[in-house]
Amino acid sequence: MDAVRRAEEARGCRVVDVSADQCGWDLTAYPPESQGKQPEPQHIEVKGRVKGASTITVSRNEMLYAFNQGDKFVLAVVLVGEDDSFDGPYYIRNPFEREPGWGVASINFNLGDLLVRAEAQ
Repeated sequence: MDAVRRAEEARGCRVVDVSADQCGWDLTAYPPESQGKQPEPQHIEVKGRVKGASTITVSRNEMLYAFNQGDKFVLAVVLVGEDDSFDGPYYIRNPFEREPGWGVASINFNLGDLLVRAEAQ
């Protein structure tokens, strides 16, 4: 989460850690005012994975919030090395194609397929 926080702060955002609130995302990033208006905050779900991992698990709650939040929701992926080095964060907007079915607790996604759609930050 530190890598994503630093990336957002470098863009001038004020970042609030909401991970303990179980709201469906980890960080809320408030962009700086632009032309006298306050842009919408970004709701960022952070997924850290070991470099070389092939999947990411996303909970039902996280997916439902992604759909409900629309363009405000961003999935951020950080690939972490054994020596605490990292690649990313990679941001995936509108990461999911459909809501999870009834009774689904979580879904494993192919990491490579998600990263193809990502924007490096």
